[in-house]
Amino acid sequence: MNSSVYYGYPQAYATFPAPPYYRNGEVQCKENLVLPNWVMYTTAVEPKFIEHLTQHIGLMIVITTTVGKLVGTLGDVFIDHVALVVDGKLHHIRISQIVYFEKAVEK
Repeated sequence: MNSSVYYGYPQAYATFPAPPYYRNGEVQCKENLVLPNWVMYTTAVEPKFIEHLTQHIGLMIVITTTVGKLVGTLGDVFIDHVALVVDGKLHHIRISQIVYFEKAVEK
């Protein structure tokens, strides 16, 4: 058997170790790191849906998301997510993941 071939892949493993990489302390980046000005963040806005959600702040609601239901008190509504308090824990839910919401039935 050919000793340079390992499991049929002749170039899979180097026959010699790679030399260690040493960085000189004098080599540093001379330019200032600045975020580019052309970066733009976007989000889908549904103004009427957000308006309906804001009318229910402080009330018990049921939010049905793409993965399930959450029942709690609506804490606040933001442009891209809502804050729902469930059993004393604050949950942030993206508006794009909400299928529908309704007032919770008081028992």
